[in-house]
This record gives sequence, C-alpha cells and structure tokens, in this order.
Amino acid sequence: MTDTSENIVQPYLIDNGMSRGQAVRLTTVLDTIIGQHGYPESVGKFLAEASVLTALLASSVKYDGVFTLQIQSEGAISMLAVDLTTDGKMRGYARFDESALKQAEQASDGKTGALSSYFGKGTLAFTTEHGGQTYQGIVALEQSSLTDCVLNYFRQSEQIDTEIRLAVGAPDGKHGWIAGAVLLQKMPFDKKAAELLKKEEADDLWTTASVLLESLRDFEILDTTLGLEQLLYRLFHLNDLHFFATKRIEFGCRCSQEKVIKMLQRFSPQDRKDMVVDGVIKTQCRFCGKSYTLTLKDLGE
Repeated sequence: MTDTSENIVQPYLIDNGMSRGQAVRLTTVLDTIIGQHGYPESVGKFLAEASVLTALLASSVKYDGVFTLQIQSEGAISMLAVDLTTDGKMRGYARFDESALKQAEQASDGKTGALSSYFGKGTLAFTTEHGGQTYQGIVALEQSSLTDCVLNYFRQSEQIDTEIRLAVGAPDGKHGWIAGAVLLQKMPFDKKAAELLKKEEADDLWTTASVLLESLRDFEILDTTLGLEQLLYRLFHLNDLHFFATKRIEFGCRCSQEKVIKMLQRFSPQDRKDMVVDGVIKTQCRFCGKSYTLTLKDLGE
C-alpha cells in the first residue's frame, strides 16, 4: 500500500480489464484555490466539486497541455472554471453575483446540491488539446448536480457506462477543504474481451462493480487517514484489482506579464488608451489574484 496521499489521482483496473477508473482526493489544493479568493461556502462547494471532476476527467483522456472544465450560466454563479495541466498544475475561479447568491441560498435552503437554484440555465464544457487538435464536450446543466451532468454526458454523448461517487467537505475548524471521488467506467466488449468471457458475464461484472461503488460512503471518501489504494481495495479486492502510477496535483497558475501584454494587445489602440488611469493600466489575474501594472510603452506604443 502507498501512503495516505492527498492531492493525487490513483488510476486502477478491475475484472481483467473489463472496467477502469480513477480515485482522487484533494485537500490543500482546494484550500489555495478557494481560500485565496475568500469565496462563500456555497460557491466553494461547487468549485471543489468541479475541481475533483476536472482531476477525474483529465486522467481519463489523452491530452497535451491543458484540460479545462468551464461552466457558464444565467444564474447567481455565472462562471466557474478549473483547468489542469499535464504536469499536474491546477487552478480555478468563480464569478458570481452576491445578491443573487443569497437568494439562491435561501431558495435551496442551504443545500448546494440544488444546481438549478445557483446556476439556472447553462452549460458545462470540457476542452482538451491533443496532437494539435482541440476537442470539446458540452452538456446542459439539466441535472441535480455537476457530477450528474458529467454522468449524463458520458451516457448520452459518449455512450460509455460510467459511475461516479463524489463527496465534498467544507472547512469545520478541524480541517480545511476536502473533496474526493471514485470514477468507474465500463470498457468496450471487444474481441480481446470476448476471448476471456461471454458478454453476459462481462455485464454481470459491471453490475457488481457498480453496486460496490454505490456502497461507498461520503465519510470514507473524505477520510484522509485512508489512502486511496486502501479505499479501492476495500471496494474491489475481489475484482482482480490493479493499480497504476499515481499523479500528483498541486496549485499552479500560468499567468505572466508576457501573457497579459499579449491579451491587452488584442484590444484596439483606443480601447487600451481608455484603460489607462494615472498613466498605467492595472489588471489582475482572475485565477491567482496577482496584479500587473503596465504602461502603453510596455505594450509597444
């Protein structure tokens, strides 16, 4: 067994390769992403859920550079974005209206699972880059949680049987933010699989694995004294369980003065002049909060 690692993704395989998945648990990464902005708890819980989903999904696909999960809506939380680089750097932010958020909290009776109360109509999109190509999946926010929206995407658009058990724990004075999840996906029944067992047997294995995952409780997912290998072993030790190398995740922002300059240069010269206050243009990274102060000379003018 490995240590009781936090801020990692643990890939695994069960049932002779009939199903695969990942387990993830995030702690201090969330403290940084959520804490540095001072977000209300209701916003923090959605951002924590989105961060865990980003870690799971990014580990399920091949990509070069950045995997991005972004939510846009007409509701109190109008924007939520998390991205993860191939070298494990994660960042995220949310944009919300304070007045509308208070109304949403009252309407949902404090239950952040009431997705429609906080977002209303909107979309969840995830974008990847691989081999010079950009790929994007989009799903409407029509389910009861962000997790259910992702499950709906896999089942309807990708037609991949998928199950996810996810839990989020807000700071309580004893610990900071904690969020984790286990994802399970059924692999295609191909010729190689047919050499091992009948399709009916493969379906039965999937049903059993799904039931086992459903038995997982929130407190187990959030128990930082329970390593992810131990957690998965409890669930699938009779299912020919195999582990793969873990991936560590840490907070990391890619903002820089060079990128800010390139962003500002996309505006017209007049627009840039209108941004000048007391001889400088001030801007702030929405992900990490770092401030940049530039002059028109810095922009080549």
